[in-house]
Amino acid sequence: MYRIFIRPFVRGMKHEKASRVALSYFRLIGKIPGGRLINRLVHRNRAYGLQREVFGLEFYNPLGLGAGLDRRGDLYNDLEDFGFSFVEIGPLDLDGTRHAIANLQKEPHDDILAACISKDIATCFSLAYDFCDMFVIDMSGGLDPAVLDQIMDIRLTYDEYKPVIIKVSEHIGRQELTVVLEYCMLNGVDGIQVRKAQDVVLVNEISSGRFPVMANCHIKSPVQAAELLEAGASLIEIQSALVAEGPGFVRKILSYLEKHFKNAQIAANEPS
Repeated sequence: MYRIFIRPFVRGMKHEKASRVALSYFRLIGKIPGGRLINRLVHRNRAYGLQREVFGLEFYNPLGLGAGLDRRGDLYNDLEDFGFSFVEIGPLDLDGTRHAIANLQKEPHDDILAACISKDIATCFSLAYDFCDMFVIDMSGGLDPAVLDQIMDIRLTYDEYKPVIIKVSEHIGRQELTVVLEYCMLNGVDGIQVRKAQDVVLVNEISSGRFPVMANCHIKSPVQAAELLEAGASLIEIQSALVAEGPGFVRKILSYLEKHFKNAQIAANEPS
């Protein structure tokens, strides 16, 4: 239905407007009796052989929805039904955080939920801590050690440990990324979110593959998704591609990854 009725229109729109149209469609489908059940059956998110543990959390597969679509936490469960193993809501400010919490109190999330926080960071982090599974702190404007130190101190006041991931700018340079990564590794940050494939490689090079990387790198094909994972990404995200291509794109990526890594394992086990 998305491919027939929505995709031809959103492809000619600016991304922000296209996202609003797509979100309205996803909301409508969720309100149809049995709509969410049908989505779960069609867009299975438990693809065989793709499970992985990252940040101490069990993911059904490595593919998540990046921030920027469900900005205020309105459709997290509906979006997870499309096959994502996690959904990242936001970027959140104080008003958005309060709105998302009100929704989560009415309808707890079904699978792993990440909150991307971009403003009022310490306050939003404190308010949302009990409601989300992991947090992406948007530092794309530059590393702020004082804010991150405050976040780490706040986390110590809770009994349950939840992962904190730092999001860096798409335009970050090698030297600055190195500084950010070294800070993260020395100060209890659990992972880093990058926007370029070469930054995935760089993080793995600097950390010797010991620091988890979340890659939100404008994925446009299943092949690109596999390449990012092979380059060292622990998790990958899409956002604009969901709007442009529809939920079927999630299924295409997961099906490709399932076959790709199964074939790679078979090849690795064959006698030389």
